[in-house]
Amino acid sequence: MQAVFYQVGAVIDHTPSGPIAAGEVVVQGKLVGVATQAIPALTLGSLAVTGVFRTVKDSSNITAIGTAVYWDADGTPYGTVLVTGALTTTATGNVFAGWALEIADATTGTVFLLLRSVQDTTALGTDDLADVGTVDHTAGDILIADGTKFECLPVSGDATIASTGVVTINAAHAEQVILVPIAALGAGADLSALTMAAHPRANTLVSLGYLSGGDGDFGTIDDAQTSVFGVTDGTNTIVTKTYNTGTQPTANALNDLGALDGTHKVLAAGEILKLAITNGTTAKTPAGYLVIRTIPTNA
Repeated sequence: MQAVFYQVGAVIDHTPSGPIAAGEVVVQGKLVGVATQAIPALTLGSLAVTGVFRTVKDSSNITAIGTAVYWDADGTPYGTVLVTGALTTTATGNVFAGWALEIADATTGTVFLLLRSVQDTTALGTDDLADVGTVDHTAGDILIADGTKFECLPVSGDATIASTGVVTINAAHAEQVILVPIAALGAGADLSALTMAAHPRANTLVSLGYLSGGDGDFGTIDDAQTSVFGVTDGTNTIVTKTYNTGTQPTANALNDLGALDGTHKVLAAGEILKLAITNGTTAKTPAGYLVIRTIPTNA
């Protein structure tokens, strides 16, 4: 006998396919019940699903009243090998049964069990619910419906969430784009280093480009008559782009100015950006915009 009835609780109907002895534990899904009387095969009987039972346990050491216990269908009750199935404090692979009502050390073979009440949902953990799948309690994970069950999964994509509940927007999605208008430059005309922008927060540049307007062209640019774009922080070069015979700018398009200096693309709060354009005698620059992509510091 696996459990001895001690105090009444709720019961449910049950018709077993095979005979069930009085005191036998019956698990249906995640519901643990106990037959308080013998039930012949294919005969309607009942299972207690709440109540107090003295129940066999394995060698688990139960040190406190209210300890969660689980039914291990393959478990061996301490002190006997004649019965298969026992309570255990090991949750993995076993079915939640209820709470221990007394202290029982590793060498005690039984314990009073308060069988889980099917009505008392407030006493259940999320991993005891039938529609909850894998719950690993990883810090920052949330329960997400996957179409069948709720799964414990990390937040990803545009934002992440910490175990403290703090939500952080991913850097790529905190990006800002600043467009600074630039007047047209005639053939051979230059733009001396001119302050274009400054951000009130510390930030890291992602890219710099020149968006040319559709009402002009870049003139004739070749190896002898180049057009050079340079962006600095006022002192240090962040990027330089030389247009020549083999590298031509495109009118009415965004022209990327190239890879940024890894050190100087990181700007302090208020640090300026300056743009200079040097055109050869046949090179010119249509009106357009300096396109600044940047990610402000989260702090």
